[in-house]
Amino acid sequence: MTPIPVRRLGHPDHIPFAAILAGGRATRMGRDKAALELEGFPLIEWVLDRVRQAAETVFAVGGPPRLDHCGTPTVADRFPGANAMGGVATALAYAAERLGAEAWVLCVACDTPFLEPGLLLELFARRAGADAVVPRTAAGYEPLCALYRASCLPVFQKAIAAGNLCILDVFPAVHTREVPETELRRTDPDLRSFLNLNRPDDLAVALRLAQACAPPHWPRLPQTGG
Repeated sequence: MTPIPVRRLGHPDHIPFAAILAGGRATRMGRDKAALELEGFPLIEWVLDRVRQAAETVFAVGGPPRLDHCGTPTVADRFPGANAMGGVATALAYAAERLGAEAWVLCVACDTPFLEPGLLLELFARRAGADAVVPRTAAGYEPLCALYRASCLPVFQKAIAAGNLCILDVFPAVHTREVPETELRRTDPDLRSFLNLNRPDDLAVALRLAQACAPPHWPRLPQTGG
């Protein structure tokens, strides 16, 4: 297994690790969400572009290695069948092995192409004294656009062993800091960070947004072979 290169924090305000969770089954979409294209680029590359602006070391969890050509490795899910809970636990385990239990990991879904880097950095700025920093909008918690300290790993492992795969059930067992919608809108007024693609109708919305708001200063990644 190829080790993940760790860049010792070159920017003290940046998140040490970001994990893009890409091992889901996409049953509602009916096809591999990470490979869906917006404006000619796979969805997972849009996510990568965003999190690279806020994190020191980025890696994908689960699924085939889709980002090797971008210099971003993929690690195998250590908890197959445990859904997103297993993906987060895998990310925490890797971070703990590299920087210890106090390492922070941003965990995001591979189908959230409009993540706002400023919002991600704002979450990290609120980490003091917490084990998890989680956005909360009118729709509820956003556990797949959240920060977790690697020390949370035993709580995730215990839940998985008990067959409980609901990330929300972890929050009462750790010191969780909620970031309310009013504060989230300061850096992401339209809350586009939380727009994920679960159904074909969601893809149609994302295609319109991508045409209208993809920032021209984004560094475009190399095309994948087809």
